[in-house]
Amino acid sequence: MESTQGLPLEVRLSAYLDGQLPDSEVDEINAILAEDDDARGVYEKLKLGSEFGARAFDRLLQEPIPLDLVRNIKDAGKTEDEPPKSGFAAIPIATAAPRRKSPFWPKALAASMALFIAGGAAGYLVSEQRDAAQELASTQFAPARTWLDDIADYHRIYSRQTRHLVEVPASEQDHIVEWLSASTGVNFALPDLSGQNLTFEGARLLVAGGKPTAQLLYRNAENEIFAICFLQSDPVGSATALSESMRNDIGLVSWQKGNASYVVVGPSADPGLERLAETVSASI
Repeated sequence: MESTQGLPLEVRLSAYLDGQLPDSEVDEINAILAEDDDARGVYEKLKLGSEFGARAFDRLLQEPIPLDLVRNIKDAGKTEDEPPKSGFAAIPIATAAPRRKSPFWPKALAASMALFIAGGAAGYLVSEQRDAAQELASTQFAPARTWLDDIADYHRIYSRQTRHLVEVPASEQDHIVEWLSASTGVNFALPDLSGQNLTFEGARLLVAGGKPTAQLLYRNAENEIFAICFLQSDPVGSATALSESMRNDIGLVSWQKGNASYVVVGPSADPGLERLAETVSASI
């Protein structure tokens, strides 16, 4: 077996797949496949192409021989074997120049091998196209991410904080209103949610949906964290209806009013989340 050192990886893997590598190189290829994800991907595609070509070759051998081809072969045999029908003496067989028959099987074998190679290439291309189609489908049909997805991710992180729950503490309420109004472009008033047994803890500035977003954080008696988040959006004539959604263990109630989009965030198991959102919508 000839060495494949210095040849492209695809060639070496093809020889490896066909059992045509020297023993010394088999160990080397085994090590490459064990450590290199890209090499394993190429190997799997070559393997798929080889299997595709083998199946195509098997189907070719199972195909019946065309009747016209059988007749042509028989007619050719008769033409060569039959003695001439003219009145001239036949040329003695010993002195007649033998006619060389067309080497049919070598041609058939060559054609079959060409088909086998083409089948392998087709299998490789089919695999490439299938991977590309799967990647395109996952891109086209994946649900579009919204600003609420960003808010849920932030809430899941910050609601577990203790010392660093907020960026600016509740003691600086005037600064919070001035700071977040200027940063988001949304004028607002801090909602007083003490009637819902929620204590204002402070605020943060986030980025959600690619826009600066305010986050006001509150805590209840059970130490659960609730948040009011808002960002600037296209103006609406009147406030939209409340819309509930969930992101695993996080509940969200969102709406639009004026030039802003709002959402109240809390534990999805809390039955009063919608009532809390109604209170916020009326007072913010």
